[in-house]
Amino acid sequence: MRIAMFVIGLLLALGGIWVVAGGGTYKHTETAAKLGDLEIKTTTEKPIPAPVGYGLIAVGGVLLLGGALKKR
Repeated sequence: MRIAMFVIGLLLALGGIWVVAGGGTYKHTETAAKLGDLEIKTTTEKPIPAPVGYGLIAVGGVLLLGGALKKR
């Protein structure tokens, strides 16, 4: 259990750093125009907001510390 907490915490922290550095994006699709059955849709890639990355770093840090300091 201790090793699992450490590994998951490390992965979350690294993922959070990647998001904060601007590496993460998601696709956002919206309807630009609609005329009867005809729809024009646009898809853009937007960056994942930095606060999400900060949250991942915080949760990952807590799990890292919990995994490192937990006694058997």
